[in-house]
Amino acid sequence: MKDPTQAILNVNRRFYHALAVADYPAMCRIWLASPDAVCVHPGQPALNGWDAVRSSWRAILAQQGPLHVWPSEVEVRLFGQTAEVHCLENVETGEAGGIIQARAVNIYRAVGRGWKLLEHHVRAFEGGAPQPVAPFSHN
Repeated sequence: MKDPTQAILNVNRRFYHALAVADYPAMCRIWLASPDAVCVHPGQPALNGWDAVRSSWRAILAQQGPLHVWPSEVEVRLFGQTAEVHCLENVETGEAGGIIQARAVNIYRAVGRGWKLLEHHVRAFEGGAPQPVAPFSHN
């Protein structure tokens, strides 16, 4: 059986690229258009269902424009047809060398021959410092 890790990492990179360049159509192609879709933006309540998730990305990407954002400390955990990608989200603030970091968990589902984003959860760090990755699931 072929290891899907590289395909999962590729779609995760495409997610952050779509966010960085404010590409709404690309963002929509990455997500699984499902009532099970969930998105938690930093400091916001959970958005449930594709319609709510899609609307939030439309507004965010239209307002923010391009953004220097990238993942680091990326770790993939595979559970059959579901994959978790844990990473740090790094966002350049525009101030001299200023970077804001948050912990992100992106959950992908195998669909056909590819992977689609089903859930995106971002949590800002308390005290501003990165914390070690805690297990998200023990499936």
